[in-house]
Amino acid sequence: MKICPLCHTENEEDAIYCKKCAHPFYEDSNDNSVNKKDRHKVKKQTKVKTKTKYKTKVQKQKPPKEKQKSGFFSKFLVFVLLILVIGLAFVLGLFIYHYYEENNIKVPNVVGYSYDEAVSILSNAKLSYQQKTVFTKEEDEVDVVIKQSKRAGSKTLENAVITLTVGILDTRVEVPDVRGLTLEEAVESLNSLNISYQVVYQEDDGEENIVLKQNICSGKVIDNTESITLTVSQKEKILPDEEDTSEDDTNITNDNTTNNKTDSSTDNTEESD
Repeated sequence: MKICPLCHTENEEDAIYCKKCAHPFYEDSNDNSVNKKDRHKVKKQTKVKTKTKYKTKVQKQKPPKEKQKSGFFSKFLVFVLLILVIGLAFVLGLFIYHYYEENNIKVPNVVGYSYDEAVSILSNAKLSYQQKTVFTKEEDEVDVVIKQSKRAGSKTLENAVITLTVGILDTRVEVPDVRGLTLEEAVESLNSLNISYQVVYQEDDGEENIVLKQNICSGKVIDNTESITLTVSQKEKILPDEEDTSEDDTNITNDNTTNNKTDSSTDNTEESD
C-alpha cells in the first residue's frame, strides 16, 4: 500500500497517482524531493480542470424545447381569445345600436316655434314635455322655444320628457337714484326706464320741486310695472296778511246782512199800516 505524503490517503501498490489528490508517486527518491510549490501547482491545475469540466457540462444543458413550444402556444391562444372578445363586443354594440335606432322615436326640431306649436308637435310624436322660462331682451324670442333638452334628430324612448326653454320678456330694471334732482329731471329718468311713479309734496324751506326722497332705494332691481313714490319739496303759500284781510271781509259781510235785516223789518211795518 502506498500512502500519499500530502493527504495521507492509502493507495494501491501499483498506483501512479493518488486517487484523492492526484499526487504522483515516483520510484526515484530524487523525485520525492519535489517542491511543495510545484505540488500545489499540480493540485491547482487538476482542480481547474475539474471545474472547467463541470462548467462545460452546465453550459451544455439547454432548456427543453417542449417548454418553449408550450409558452408560445399559450401566448398565441390568449391573443386569439382577446381578438374574439373584441369582435363579439363590437358585434353586440352594432346590434344594440340598430335595435335602438329601429325601436325608438326620432326627436323633432321645435326650436324657433312658439310654445303652443312645439307642444302640438311633441304630442303628435308621442313625446312628453315640460316648460322652462328664461329672461330675454329680444321681443322676437318672447313665448318662443329657444332651446330643447334632446338634440333634434336623436332617438329617445316613447313618452320621454323634452324640456323646452321658452323666452319671456325681461322687464326688470335697476332703480336709479333721483334724490336731489328736480321733478322734471327725475320724471325724465324714470320714463326712460319705463318705471311708473307717484308724486307726494312736502313743505320744505329749501328750493321747490326738488326730490327729497324715494320709497325704493337706488340700485334695487324691480319689475318696471312697480310704482315709485317720490317726495317733492313745496313751499307754504298762505301768508299772515291774507288771513287778516279775510277776517275783515267776513266782518263786512256780517254788517251787510244786519242792514238788510233792518231794512226788511221797516218795510214790513209800513205795509201793515
